[in-house]
Amino acid sequence: MPGSRWTERLRHLGLAVLYFAVVTPAGLCARAVRDPLRRSRDDRRTSYLDRSPRGRPPFADAP
Repeated sequence: MPGSRWTERLRHLGLAVLYFAVVTPAGLCARAVRDPLRRSRDDRRTSYLDRSPRGRPPFADAP
């Protein structure tokens, strides 16, 4: 049995409220605790290039 138009609207509204009440604060807290992309500047580093475990730069074998 298909739901009414109001049921669909309430479901969408409930999902939006749930998203903004749970997911958004969790993401903001995670960003406040740490920098997942390591975007902060570090003056002690000489390069921001991440080396491969073998010691060669990434894509060195690429044609």
